[in-house]
Amino acid sequence: MLQIQQIECTLDQTIEDLPSLIAKKLKISETDLLSMEIVKESLDARKTLVRKYTCNITVNNEKAILKKKLKFVTQIEPPVPYQFTCKKELANRPIVIGFGPAGMFAALLLAEKGLRPIVFERGKCVEDRLKDVEHFWKSGQLNESSNVQFGEGGAGTFSDGKLTTRVKDKRIDYVMDKLIEHGADSSIKWHTHAHIGTDQLRRIVKNIRQKIIDLNGEVHFESQVHELYIKDGAIQGVKVHDQLYCSNHVFLAIGHSACDTFHELYEQNVAMESKEFAVGVRIEHKQSLINQCQYGKYAEHPSLSAAEYRLAHQTSNGRGVYTFCMCPGGFVVPASSHQGKLVVNGMSESKRNQINANSALLVQVRKEDFGSGVFDGLHYIEALERKAFVMGGSNYRAPMQNSSDFLTDTPSAHFKNIQPSYALKGTLCDLSKLFDDQIVQSLKEGLLAFDKKLPGFADGLLTAVESRSSSPLRILRDSTYQSISVKGLYPIGEGAGYAGGITSSALDGLRAVEACLTE
Repeated sequence: MLQIQQIECTLDQTIEDLPSLIAKKLKISETDLLSMEIVKESLDARKTLVRKYTCNITVNNEKAILKKKLKFVTQIEPPVPYQFTCKKELANRPIVIGFGPAGMFAALLLAEKGLRPIVFERGKCVEDRLKDVEHFWKSGQLNESSNVQFGEGGAGTFSDGKLTTRVKDKRIDYVMDKLIEHGADSSIKWHTHAHIGTDQLRRIVKNIRQKIIDLNGEVHFESQVHELYIKDGAIQGVKVHDQLYCSNHVFLAIGHSACDTFHELYEQNVAMESKEFAVGVRIEHKQSLINQCQYGKYAEHPSLSAAEYRLAHQTSNGRGVYTFCMCPGGFVVPASSHQGKLVVNGMSESKRNQINANSALLVQVRKEDFGSGVFDGLHYIEALERKAFVMGGSNYRAPMQNSSDFLTDTPSAHFKNIQPSYALKGTLCDLSKLFDDQIVQSLKEGLLAFDKKLPGFADGLLTAVESRSSSPLRILRDSTYQSISVKGLYPIGEGAGYAGGITSSALDGLRAVEACLTE
């Protein structure tokens, strides 16, 4: 098999043109190209805007091509599908707590190995969860058990569905293949910034759930685990609705919003520690501005998708300020999970065709900002969310400010060039009153630094508060992925403090299952 790089497509060409482009580049007949698989797509704007592809191919007379010693051609071994051998039999059925990406992929792999996992999810199935979320977005009436944070698919179900990760791992292909198998477009395997879209994710997570059930697993919704059964430092089972379910292998995949569960685990002497995190705002711009900044004269070309960005800056006070979970053509959404606490997030559907783009604009929060106690970081976040709720007013209205006013310490009196996409409306105010001075200064420096990279960035709309980008706690585990204090308990995913996003959470769940079944 050969890998060929630097295949250039103009914006008017499509992937259907790749076979002829490859044949031309290799100076062979198109009939000699036996198979082609796209490995990677990227945009190159150094001279003119083109798409570049890397592909794996098989051809007639491979040796003849290799003799040409072309710099853009490499001989490779055919990719080997992800697999591992289960070396351990479990005395009883494994239990998975939480059905976000980490729990979902842990349960799927366990089911594929014939181990019939039992899943407990505190929220509702995605069909009923969607009804509760949409009701909240229309009325401001929050269901604390079923919302953007809690329910089938986790918080990622109401997001852009980004699949990018900086982690290099052989298991990524397994994750992508399973998403495709259950309804995602095959292009997620090779798009540089692959995403699914919240509208498609809902269908996919439902299909994965059904697959687990078809493989004799169980998925129980509205079933919050309130107590672990621990004996002699080892897990023996869990209690749900006052019923004991026995198991010596429990995968703890709670989300980072499960504050009550963190406290319950701590009371049961599950070892954990505070960790640093980030807080900030959502910033909105017109998507047309971002397209113009990134694509220039090609901004209106119909073959280009809504443009993205990823920005980072080190401030004068030594803190990192960065954009996160950028949602092209999307919405800023109400994402609260508890009464009296206001949280916002970003979401895009698969078409990414809304007027505004939005992104989290976050600042690092250090341990000296919140204290040394296990729950001090969590308390810091909760206090910020309560303050944002009060500033926004009733019905989960969000505090907002034009970023140009924020830079000049001027309370906003009216919306300027950006109309908010937030469903429950906003209250214009002075957001410098929400954050401490270090966060305010960092946000200001970040806005000005990013404006130099994307002109017009500093003239957006800020909506607060973005506070759930990562967990403020880490549930401590050893090299076997087990809790350092409870044998057989496997803390995984974002809530446990070991991942950040759909793909990395799914990978963490897979690794923990491997560790469990091969130790």
